[in-house]
Parts: sequence; structure tokens; C-alpha cells
Amino acid sequence: MNFQMRIRSFHASGTTTALGGGSTEMWWVPQQGLHVRTTSDRTGKTSDVFCKDGTTYTSATLLADALRQSGRADPAVPAALPDVYVTSQGQPCDTYYKIPEMAKPDPVQDSTVNGVKTFAVTAAAGPTQDVYQIADEGTYRLLQLKSKRDGRTSTTTYDSFGEKFTVAMPPKDKTITMSEFRSRVG
Repeated sequence: MNFQMRIRSFHASGTTTALGGGSTEMWWVPQQGLHVRTTSDRTGKTSDVFCKDGTTYTSATLLADALRQSGRADPAVPAALPDVYVTSQGQPCDTYYKIPEMAKPDPVQDSTVNGVKTFAVTAAAGPTQDVYQIADEGTYRLLQLKSKRDGRTSTTTYDSFGEKFTVAMPPKDKTITMSEFRSRVG
């Protein structure tokens, strides 16, 4: 299932449990990378994450909001950083859409997504539960993800498989490392 998602472009959209709720949109192009855009319900702010070849580029404002929400810090993003991306290494790009190996079949939640019959697999850990709806056909593509986290729920629907999109990573002069980000907001 994950192989089918990695080898072909797709688009996804829906709601998100991140940042207290909001909407999210994702584009994946295997040769170009991943782009995730999140819009917060609370602030209306739009933030972006990009990923290519194991390097993640997170907008400084999104990173600051995530740290504030988690209660780990209250960083103030300096005026010079709103359009800067913080780089981090080591997380594969498919982390944003990959079905975990621990997911188990859950026939009770089998469904239909946009007219396509699906079978469900569920991954749960503590208060977090993800239900993945997978096309019950030869390609076995992920068609929908329903998540529950910290009392919030979200639904993301995947579509436009194989269509042409353009994903461009942020330019080098608009990126900083995590340690540079910490020193500037610290």
C-alpha cells in the first residue's frame, strides 16, 4: 500500500488535528518532493511544510505555533523570520502519508470513499487513533485518513493520483537550521 503512494503523485485535502484544528492540503510528486499547507482555524494563518530526500522544511511561524501549543515554549518569531523555513534531517517524506506497519485490519470500519469500496486498517496508541481507508482494488491506494488526537478529529481525503503538480523546495536563502531558529527565538 505504501509503495503505491510513494511512486505516483497525488493530492490530499481535509481537516487537521494540528494547531488546534484547521484545514490541510498536500501535494506529493515523487521526483520533486512533498508540500503540505495548513490553515489554522484560530488564527487563519497559512503555514507550509516541504520535504525532499529526507530534509524537512517547516515554516518558522508553524514551528513557533506548534511549540506554543505543546506548552514546551513560547517563542516569538522575529519579524525577519515569517517567510523563513527551518530545516531538519532524517525523517522520510512518506511519514506524512505512510500507513504504519502496526496498522491492523478493521473490517467493521470498511467503507466507501468517493464511490470506491475501501477496506479499513487502524493504528492506535493511547488517545490517538488513525483509521486508513484503502481502495479495495488492484492499486490499494490510501483514499482517506480519519484521525483522533487529544480530543480533536480530522478527515483527509486523497485524490488526483498520477496528475501533474509542481512542488518546489524553498530557496536556500530562505532556510535556516534548527539551531539557528532556536538561537533567534530563544
